[in-house]
Amino acid sequence: MKFSLLILSLSVLLIAGCTAPTVREDRGPTPAEVVASGQDRLLVHWGGQIVKVKNLSDRTLIEVLALPLDNKGRPLTDKPAEGRFIVDKPGFLEPHDYAPNRLLEVRGHLNGFTPGKVGDVAYRYPVVIGATLALWPETRKPSGYRMQRPRVNVGIGGGSGGGRVGVGIGF
Repeated sequence: MKFSLLILSLSVLLIAGCTAPTVREDRGPTPAEVVASGQDRLLVHWGGQIVKVKNLSDRTLIEVLALPLDNKGRPLTDKPAEGRFIVDKPGFLEPHDYAPNRLLEVRGHLNGFTPGKVGDVAYRYPVVIGATLALWPETRKPSGYRMQRPRVNVGIGGGSGGGRVGVGIGF
């Protein structure tokens, strides 16, 4: 019976650990906090959703809607935005690959600010240079698709062979 209880406990912990991504705790200042404080020389690890891409003759500018990152660095689209920032990357980046709404993880150096607009509102964008970029895979869902959360069932039963413990996950 002790072994069965141990298996049950470990199963419940494993399932609980898989339920939701955790937000990184060591994030440092968000883009909105950097704008408010005026800090302009930091090493940053940010991410979010691409808003737009602009290719210039020698570099590419990417406007990003900042989102919190999970513990793997993936932007969490179900969390509130944390401001916006610009990635200034030397060379050409394919706009098809860096398309609006794609999720992007960025590591680089904050190098001042640049003025811009969000709609008709003036905005002060932090600029990240020397960036390492990681595009997260697209998670396209078929039309009419509705994501369902797994159902977790824990049961304890008895039988002629002694007590039994079961854990089930249904979709």
